[in-house]
Amino acid sequence: MSFVPERMLTVKVVAPLEYSRNLLRFISSCEDIEIIDIQKKPFNITSYEHGTMIKEYLEEFQQVIADFEVEKRVGKRVKKVEIDDRDSKHVLKQLQQFYKEYIIKLKQLNDRISLAERELQKNKSIIDISRNLATVGFSFEDLDEERPYFTMIFGRINTKLLPRFKWNLDAITDSNFVLRESSTEGNYSFLAIGFLERYQEDVNRLLIAYDFEKITIPERISGEPKKVEEKSLRKIEELEAKIKEYHLDAEKIIEEKGAFILAYYEQLLIEENILRIKNMTRSTKRNIAFWAWLPKKKTSKIEKAILTATEKTGVIEFSKPVFEESEFPTKTSTPKFARVYQTLVNAYGVPGYNEFNSALILQIFFPIMFGIMFADVGHGALFTLLGIYGLTLRNKKLNANNFMGEIQGYFKSGAMLIIVSGISAIIFGVLFGSYFGITHEYGAPKALWFSPESNELHNGAKSVILMLELSLLIGMTHMTIGYILRFLTNIKHKHYKEAFLVTLMWAIMHWALFILVFTFGSNFMNWFSATNSGTFDLALLSWRGQKIPFFKIGSSLWFFLGAFVGPIIILSIYLVTHGFNGIGEILDILLSTLSHTVSYARIFAMNAVHGALSHVFLLTDFVGDGHHLGALNYVGVAIGALVILALEGLFSFIQTLRLQWVEFFGKAGYTGTGFEFKSFAITRKYSQVAP
Repeated sequence: MSFVPERMLTVKVVAPLEYSRNLLRFISSCEDIEIIDIQKKPFNITSYEHGTMIKEYLEEFQQVIADFEVEKRVGKRVKKVEIDDRDSKHVLKQLQQFYKEYIIKLKQLNDRISLAERELQKNKSIIDISRNLATVGFSFEDLDEERPYFTMIFGRINTKLLPRFKWNLDAITDSNFVLRESSTEGNYSFLAIGFLERYQEDVNRLLIAYDFEKITIPERISGEPKKVEEKSLRKIEELEAKIKEYHLDAEKIIEEKGAFILAYYEQLLIEENILRIKNMTRSTKRNIAFWAWLPKKKTSKIEKAILTATEKTGVIEFSKPVFEESEFPTKTSTPKFARVYQTLVNAYGVPGYNEFNSALILQIFFPIMFGIMFADVGHGALFTLLGIYGLTLRNKKLNANNFMGEIQGYFKSGAMLIIVSGISAIIFGVLFGSYFGITHEYGAPKALWFSPESNELHNGAKSVILMLELSLLIGMTHMTIGYILRFLTNIKHKHYKEAFLVTLMWAIMHWALFILVFTFGSNFMNWFSATNSGTFDLALLSWRGQKIPFFKIGSSLWFFLGAFVGPIIILSIYLVTHGFNGIGEILDILLSTLSHTVSYARIFAMNAVHGALSHVFLLTDFVGDGHHLGALNYVGVAIGALVILALEGLFSFIQTLRLQWVEFFGKAGYTGTGFEFKSFAITRKYSQVAP
């Protein structure tokens, strides 16, 4: 993973027109080239030769793949289909032949299946209607809507509303109606209603008011309900046999040619992509030319590839960009397993060309912070299983239009983050001795470090103090990395005064505040004594049972004035020279230093919430004097695990992300005002270029 976005160059390529196909194929497969759209022409695929065919075939292939779930049936481990794509006409001729032989067949089978399924559903409805008509003693002829002067309707209504409906129907028809009802189905009753035609409008309003669901009788249905039902049952058997036969025919084609369907669809996407790239190039009667961004370290590789594609006839010119740095695209090298962290950074804002990429820091600190907040072996294991479930969704298409599909989408995209965070929770669960909320007091293994829920002393400090120290120490380490990045950024931009007089002084002042609190206490009156001395140490960090003495402070007053007040004065004098903006920045530095430090206490708070929730669901009031857990306690643990996983897991994630985005990015001076490097490369999954 690159800590700094890759350095960029621009390239101009001019080649004979006869090699345009080779060049466009290369760009469509290269992840290190981003075409600069000089002409800004709108892209219309149908304006190109064969563009209409490509567009139509794309839609047809996509529909077949979706209807028959071809990707799922073929699977991932399939031999790639070789395609000779050097000549577009040759490729499209192959596609056209394959389309006629197999895609049309599959489309016809799908149409027949759809038609048969509609007919199947129609006959099932006829059976339901027949059975209910038989119950109320009517035939299909009785429901003929063309009967003069008299109208018959059939449908269902909520059973609870039936008495009042009858009363209203009697009132508006002056008792001139016939009503028969069948046995109820769930909360509904089936009705057959007959009334004089002159009451049609009034009855229609009444039916709407009572949410009457009218059942439409299919056309050309006549006869006694029993005979109609028998006929429909026979028809259903025939239709089901046909549907099964159609599916078997389709499965045979997919089994034999499924990989080819996916490979040719992939090639169609590439053909569309080639035309899109071509739209950004400039062509004359003799030459084709394009301009592009590329990483500086890839120049040799790309030059070699272009010369190969053009048989050494291409002219290649690399140059330093003449654009403003704000226009440079940002390209970061991120391993596949860590891309989710880059996604979190980009969600805040894509790193600018000269900004440090914070994804590496996020990758380290996110699991640690989440692990402490959610520290528990059992709950962490369940969280890890959710991530593994997300991995199983990688090759599945999810319906983002429903709630479940949206939730599955989060698991799918964040699978690695969830797994790593869950493992971290397991590790800290072992260190803190928590197993589904069960601690050493109730029979679980003893904490390897300390138990936040216990009242035991560790180096003379209670576990609550230790957890608070741990939270703030992680926070100080996290923010210090932010200060270092801000300092290096200032140096990089040659803002030396800003680096030494603001960023460095800010970091010193911040650490001085932390040391004063943990050496002389939070009562700041103790800081004003010239004779008050102390040793900076933390109960959290010890060696052989003794706190590690980092250094001794001979006078709290002189340390306060030199390490805390001094840096504030230096940065204030410098910032005041910037007028009101500088004064505002001074106030922001002082307020944010305190608020951001305290904000890391949310690690301690979320860990305490986790422990308290686990304790509540453990149902300790039902534990005997010997602290032996019973069946009721384990039921509570199981219910609590589900609640904690759903609610606290989400809250811990949000709080951890907030510490990255607000506190860390604030200290690092991260703005995220860049934009991503976007190549036109399409990765081949089911096809490969023939040698």
